[in-house]
Amino acid sequence: MNISLIIYAVIFLAAVCLLLFLLLALLIFLNTTCRNPFKKRTRECTRKKDELQISMFSEGVSWSQKFKDKTEQLNIKNDGLNLYGEYINFGFDKCAVILQGRSESLLYSYYFADVYAKNEHNILVVDVRSHGLSDGKYQTGGIKESDDLILWIKLINERFNITNFTVHGICIGGATAVYAYSKFKNEGCGFVKRIVTDGLYKNYYEFFKAHSKALKAPMLPVVYTATLAAFFLIFIFAKVRPFKESPLKCMKDIDIPILFICGLLDKFSIKPNSEELFEACASQFKEICFFPKGRHSYVRASQRAEYDELIAKFLQKHR
Repeated sequence: MNISLIIYAVIFLAAVCLLLFLLLALLIFLNTTCRNPFKKRTRECTRKKDELQISMFSEGVSWSQKFKDKTEQLNIKNDGLNLYGEYINFGFDKCAVILQGRSESLLYSYYFADVYAKNEHNILVVDVRSHGLSDGKYQTGGIKESDDLILWIKLINERFNITNFTVHGICIGGATAVYAYSKFKNEGCGFVKRIVTDGLYKNYYEFFKAHSKALKAPMLPVVYTATLAAFFLIFIFAKVRPFKESPLKCMKDIDIPILFICGLLDKFSIKPNSEELFEACASQFKEICFFPKGRHSYVRASQRAEYDELIAKFLQKHR
């Protein structure tokens, strides 16, 4: 056999494998981080085949419609991005900022608002960057979103003289909350008094691996390496370091009341990781509750009364 042909064949196969590897890394990056530039910006529910999510979304929208006369449209700019939010002003001296998870608009956040309104909080919901009507190409797992959150809270403080905030974050929203508090603490700013997290993950990579397992796509060496490459693309294009920054590392800074809400059926923010976050948290006023029902981000939908009662008691305890 011609040795030259063998060499060319090996080079060709190596090139094909490299191309497939790069395509896999790019696919992971596009699916986890990038906004689809061809989709119209909208606040509609994104998971139209998920009946439970549609129900939660619709219920939240219906709740917000009752307070249209008290709702103000807000806008901030950060990193050259126009970001949009809504503020329901009940006239209270506290504000709950409710942050949805990845892919949904601010309308979804209203599903979680009722217990806060009943406990004397005005309500702020926002289209986080690259979601809803807000600008942005990339979502960053809460890292840059936390800079936006800081500006949102400062806006509410300046415009409505609110100095007492509770941040309720679902999934990436929870990560955003703890990142923002850590940055606020470094500034010496004490606006955020309480944090409630629902399905918080300890770091973005572990969270991604859990998704792969849930989808029955084992982390084979090639997938593992492609994931590392995808995270490098996040660093290059989104300009964040998802390996260096994590909610777990922020736990040493959390010294205010914090409630960790977790689901035993959650395949993405699993119990051992939630327990690790809780143990690492520096706060003397930390609480954790594992609910028996509800997949990731759907705990309230499965046991609403218990979920809201837990939050109400937490808010009343830490006024």
